[in-house]
Formats: sequence, C-alpha cells, structure tokens
Amino acid sequence: MIMNLKAEAKLASEMLRGKVVARVTRHRAEEICVEFTDGARLYVDRKPEDEGLELSITGTGEDTDKRSR
Repeated sequence: MIMNLKAEAKLASEMLRGKVVARVTRHRAEEICVEFTDGARLYVDRKPEDEGLELSITGTGEDTDKRSR
C-alpha cells in the first residue's frame, strides 16, 4: 500500500502512541527493528534506490500489519 508521507506518519504515530521501547535491534544492514514492551514491533527498511523507506508495524492489536512505502 502506498500512502502519502503525512498520512503514513499520522498512522504510525497513532499506532505507537504510549508505547515504551524495550530494545532496538539490527537484523540486517538495511533494517532497524524497534521492539516495544507490549510485543509490538516497528521495522524500518531501506528500499532500493529512489524508493525510500518502508515502515512495518506489527503486534499492535490491529487486525493486520501496516506496511507502507
């Protein structure tokens, strides 16, 4: 799903509001994973040239993972 940057930022902010960071990990050179104390995770992946970043938020109690570019 492709979203505009403002909408993506708003959605991510709403989904992560009030969460407490447990740790930050790097599984791959192009990926950062922020793990929260409630089990939610925010993945930030670098995409190939000119495609920007991909955000993926999992385990927030929402019905599906939210992915956008």
